[in-house]
Amino acid sequence: MEYKYTGIILNKKDIGETDRIYNIYTLEEGKISAIARGVRKPRAKLAGHLENFYLVDLTIMKNRGMGNIASSIVEKNFKELKNDFESLEKVFQTVRIMGRLIKDQERDFKVFFLFLEYLETLNKISENSSINNEQRSLINQGFLFKLLDLLGYKLEIGRCVDCQGQLTSENNFFDCNRGGVVCGKCAFKGGNLLSIGNNSIKVIRIFFKNEIKNLLKLKISKRESRELVRVSDSFIKWIC
Repeated sequence: MEYKYTGIILNKKDIGETDRIYNIYTLEEGKISAIARGVRKPRAKLAGHLENFYLVDLTIMKNRGMGNIASSIVEKNFKELKNDFESLEKVFQTVRIMGRLIKDQERDFKVFFLFLEYLETLNKISENSSINNEQRSLINQGFLFKLLDLLGYKLEIGRCVDCQGQLTSENNFFDCNRGGVVCGKCAFKGGNLLSIGNNSIKVIRIFFKNEIKNLLKLKISKRESRELVRVSDSFIKWIC
């Protein structure tokens, strides 16, 4: 049977002498895998339409098991992103994280369009030669925190997750076990605690209230960038 998909190529793996397996996040079925047969032959045209992070319209033939990719039409190739090594490296890291967090064949329109917006935003900033790593990291962290929220990992960052009291401007901690920020008074109870500054807490709140493209207006310090990475990395490791 023939199936039509709109999807984003996540990654690929060579198998056999000329074939390749592609992992794709689709609008219709979430994360799927499919085979492109003969795609590594010297004159195979399909390979050029199945590059990593392309937005494509696919035709996949299915009978049993994994489907076969019959055709691919490129809708967006994110050319500027492909020429920005630092941004591209972050996307590869993010896709690996998505692979750990997202199960196969679980359709989620919001996740699809969030990922698409993430790629579009990185592609836009890659056009600017003056872009710095803090801005790249900001977009990356914004996507990860918003993704976690969509997947059901709700973080309490508005008040202390333990006593429900208002957070002060100093001496706050992020606790993976409790899924949010704890105040200095509750920190003595222990847990997997990471120190987090007030500005970093504010940035996470902004993540949840804004689209990724609007995060370009934010300015963060290297310290805040490191804090956000440390918190998201620790929480994702705790989940997985």
